[in-house]
Amino acid sequence: MKLLLSTVKTDCFDSKLALKNMYNVVGNAPLDVYLREFDLSDPDQRIYEELLGEKYNILYFHCDEVNEFKIAHICELIKKAVPSCIAVVGGKEVSFETREFMQAHPEIDYVFRGECEKVLFDFVRSIITYSFDFENIDGLAYRENDEILVNKIGEPIRYEDIPFTYDKFEVAEGENVYYESSRGVPDTCHYSQYMPGMSLRSLSLNRICNELRYFLVKKVGKVTFVEKWFNYDVARAYRIWEYLINNDNGITSFIFDINGDLLDEETVELLSEARPGLFHFDVDIETTNATALAAAGRKENIYQLMYNVTKLLQNSEVDVRVVQRVGLPGETIELFERAFNKIYNLHADTFDIEVLRIKRGTMFRQRAEQFGYEYSRECPNEVIASDYLSAASIVRIKLIANTVKTFEHGFEDSINKIMFDAGLRPFEFFDGLTSFIMRNDLSRKLGKEENMYRVLYTYAADLYDKNEDTLKLQVLQEVLHSDMNKNVSQDVIRKLERKGWEIHVTAKH
Repeated sequence: MKLLLSTVKTDCFDSKLALKNMYNVVGNAPLDVYLREFDLSDPDQRIYEELLGEKYNILYFHCDEVNEFKIAHICELIKKAVPSCIAVVGGKEVSFETREFMQAHPEIDYVFRGECEKVLFDFVRSIITYSFDFENIDGLAYRENDEILVNKIGEPIRYEDIPFTYDKFEVAEGENVYYESSRGVPDTCHYSQYMPGMSLRSLSLNRICNELRYFLVKKVGKVTFVEKWFNYDVARAYRIWEYLINNDNGITSFIFDINGDLLDEETVELLSEARPGLFHFDVDIETTNATALAAAGRKENIYQLMYNVTKLLQNSEVDVRVVQRVGLPGETIELFERAFNKIYNLHADTFDIEVLRIKRGTMFRQRAEQFGYEYSRECPNEVIASDYLSAASIVRIKLIANTVKTFEHGFEDSINKIMFDAGLRPFEFFDGLTSFIMRNDLSRKLGKEENMYRVLYTYAADLYDKNEDTLKLQVLQEVLHSDMNKNVSQDVIRKLERKGWEIHVTAKH
């Protein structure tokens, strides 16, 4: 009997580790177990043809929000060609609203819910022993006599019993890998896809350090910790970061999703000793509006969070990414603007703006009507409009977010100068720049580096004209030159100087 463990690769963390963990659990079973990953760009027909040629008896696909429908279509093709082939899917997304999913996709025979390693182990055992006692397998959904039966989620796995993910998988020097030191969520905020009973569990500190040492010895390029709020246990996080600083190989970097308000002075001091590039932190600030945070089920002390992130940026070489959320309950465009100004002024290394997602299994999904949420029913399940933000306002913010991303690096001094000269706050500046780009159809020209500086200069000229202060343009040219010298080649500078500072626009408004 041939079992394939497979997925269609996306950027979702869940699938990165799931297949390897599942292979480690059943790799020694008395059946032929294979592992194969496909690319999202691979045509469904080609994947189907490859799978058909291998004559698998059981096909397991690990799903996430991005690949779910592609996987369902591949299973449909397989089942039509080989009805006896068993089609199984699993993953966080299909662990919620499972019955509805199976009703929509009759080609799926079984669904694994919750922690799939244990479900797979019990499922394979029932197959190879011919017991087929599916009703006793926690976390299994299956079909019987035209009825869909959904078993309860099982008890949490004793996490220490899960083998090291890379036990049977060699990693190469420079490879980017994913790592999970804990499971579960420390806080049931409205964003969390929370499964009752899935308590927070962590590997022992000794085991974590030993496994991280393996990556350091192998000199992998990047290790991404997939859990949310890595530093929920302040002392645990401190010890791990201390270990990585003391055993730094000068090559490997580590990415963590952290809770900013849990950083204390002692930890910030420790992080100041880290090599530049060793650590990358993702911090979900969401908003600076305490009322909106409370409505979203978040318990952070926003003042402490902002203070801690400021101290971290000032006193360490840690690369920090911050995220602001669009569409939180109670947050109008005016309140979003206020929060934007504060978060932007942190001057984090990366500033991303993301629209709230109404995902299966979240409180936001359950309470969508209460907040007046209209949202996309397909991935990425983004809010389209709410009682607090119109659809037009959300589109406006998304366009501003694109502009922020476009001018995120290489323009810092120039943007600060323009904002100071024109008396603009960050949101006003980027809102105006976005409108200027759209009004003059300049988006396509931003693909060239020199044009980005020219657009910025021309936008400033427009602002300065309004303020009758064109003399400031001379100083701005010097600041732009300084930014260019630090961030682009001399060839780019020569191209700009050859074409002139101003970019052609339609009549000024």
